[in-house]
Amino acid sequence: MLSRNLEQWRKDRNITTPDYKVFFENIIEELLEPMYSKDCINQFKKEIIDMYYIETKLNTHEVIDAIQDIKVFCNNETALMGYDNKKCEDEVFKEINSRKQCPIQKELWEETYPVGKWEKDKNQDESTLYKANYSSCKRV
Repeated sequence: MLSRNLEQWRKDRNITTPDYKVFFENIIEELLEPMYSKDCINQFKKEIIDMYYIETKLNTHEVIDAIQDIKVFCNNETALMGYDNKKCEDEVFKEINSRKQCPIQKELWEETYPVGKWEKDKNQDESTLYKANYSSCKRV
């Protein structure tokens, strides 16, 4: 189920190739999200990338190792907090899949070719957005 959700997510958002810099930025953003506002996060993310990210040829096996370590840390922290990882994954995909693409970008992508980062529809009706119910994921 998770792999099918990820395949659809990549297809819908035109994610076709690995990009460690984008991954790095996404991880920074998610780590800061519980503590800071969106404006602060974007500023911090830019500062961190500018200061610490180096464009270089990366060893694929070292990247895979780092990604898998992060995954283990995430799954472990989720379990230690008393939540079921599988149920949490299901909830996050319900939330992600409820989002609509920016209509202007969607039209451009349909007319030509998908390019750039997938953009949310900022005017999407709030009532159509699913909010992950993590309370339902607590282990008993």
